[in-house]
Amino acid sequence: MLEKLKDLLKGFNTIPFLFIGSGITRRYYGLPNWENLLKTFASRISDDEYVYNSYANKAQDIEDLPQIATLIEDDFNLKWFDDKKFRQLNDYYSEFVRKGTSPFKAEVAYYLYNNSMIQTGYESEIEKFKKLTEKSISGIITTNYDCFLENHTDGYKKYIGQEELVSSNIQGIAEIYKIHGCVTDPNSIIINKDDYNDFKVKSTYLAAKLMTIFLEYPIVFIGYSLADDNIQNILNSIAGCLSTENLRRLENRFIFVEYSETNENIVIASHTKEIGGKHIPMTKVTLKNFSPLYDLLSEKKPSIPVKILRVLRDEIYNYTITNEPTAHLKVAFIDDERINDDDYAIAIGKISEIAGIGLKGINSNNWYRNIILEDLPCTADDLLEITYGEIIKSANKLPLNKYLSMAKNQHDYLENIAREENFDKIISTTIKGDRDRLKIRRNVMAIWDDETLDLTKKTYYIAHLTENQIIIDDLEKILIEVFHNDPDILIIKDKKDSNYQRLVSNIKRLIRIYDYIKYNKVRERLD
Repeated sequence: MLEKLKDLLKGFNTIPFLFIGSGITRRYYGLPNWENLLKTFASRISDDEYVYNSYANKAQDIEDLPQIATLIEDDFNLKWFDDKKFRQLNDYYSEFVRKGTSPFKAEVAYYLYNNSMIQTGYESEIEKFKKLTEKSISGIITTNYDCFLENHTDGYKKYIGQEELVSSNIQGIAEIYKIHGCVTDPNSIIINKDDYNDFKVKSTYLAAKLMTIFLEYPIVFIGYSLADDNIQNILNSIAGCLSTENLRRLENRFIFVEYSETNENIVIASHTKEIGGKHIPMTKVTLKNFSPLYDLLSEKKPSIPVKILRVLRDEIYNYTITNEPTAHLKVAFIDDERINDDDYAIAIGKISEIAGIGLKGINSNNWYRNIILEDLPCTADDLLEITYGEIIKSANKLPLNKYLSMAKNQHDYLENIAREENFDKIISTTIKGDRDRLKIRRNVMAIWDDETLDLTKKTYYIAHLTENQIIIDDLEKILIEVFHNDPDILIIKDKKDSNYQRLVSNIKRLIRIYDYIKYNKVRERLD
């Protein structure tokens, strides 16, 4: 039977993507499926043996788990706030609740994190899975919340939730896409009715992002049932973005792996699934022991580990769009002592032009955006020691507090510059004078949610608030939203557009305010 699957895998010109579901979580961590997870939390609300049935009855559909989750969450949150003894969170997860996350989601995340323990008897199988991911898997898509995949892959980059995945420049190699959230960020977890409705509304963007993966890579589904609603919805969303011709390209590129508790033999059979009104042939593999499957998948591999391929692809991508070397893609002679053994060097261009390192290609826009998104692949010390000197030649001032608070080395000169900064120096004299005239007495979110204001005015008026009026978590939230909506918002495309120039100036001012309020005291404690 394995020969049939082996021949199929040989026919693929690329190594596959894995699409991993809750079956893997149950198998290796012993965690409950969705329904049993909800039953666990319903039982915390009441010891009545029919408590879960009562929620299913209110939902009017025992299979509508998102609605059941919503009902349980409502009662759970009320009890959580009313009864201190009901709470089980540690400090890390309690902080999320303080910032507005649902206690139910925080407790679910903490429960899954706390109970993620390798089940006895699966150590060898898990080791084979980890070895498989080193060279034989392009990447992983999952609806699981737990951290099994991150813990058992080496050098994979993780993206949490639809928003982060859609707004990022994914490379399609050595990456994990956690499309339903992660226990490390309880607020990202997709579990209740509103979460799923919002997920469906945005699913077109996710489907467009994943479409290339489905067309270019074979997909191996593990830990799902063919009838799983998550798979049905995602495949239908992707099919909605594809032409009939591209739908045909999916034929025989899907492998569904299903667990059988009783059958010791591997069963491989052809199967047809309806996607977007078209029946797509695929292969169904039924087994009890996953080791032979992992061994077989491991036979197909590139010569370079996938984590290195991802770094190279990412760095070359950045070089291509910026025409500048990057933090890891260093341009130098092969014996240049600046290149560590862990770096990968590629020389592009004439020998006479090869000089410098990628950090000098970072501009002030990157510097500002990185304070919010942390999307530069370099350390705070690298930025302060190498990049700052280049950028400051064309920039009047740069926010320093975050980088100084994160730095491992001493930067006395820049520390002195940072000490001279204060809130009043960040905002202009005009803004200080206009506070009383404009009578801005609201908070950050009140200004941000004011639909009568455009983005330029919102970002301008927020700067009129006093230091004590600014809730730093709210400011961080809106700055993240600004960059997720437009990652290149700081780039002025038309120098004649004075309104856009004001917007960019406003955003940079807010980043400087954010950097000062959030990190100045941290830096002072470190001094």
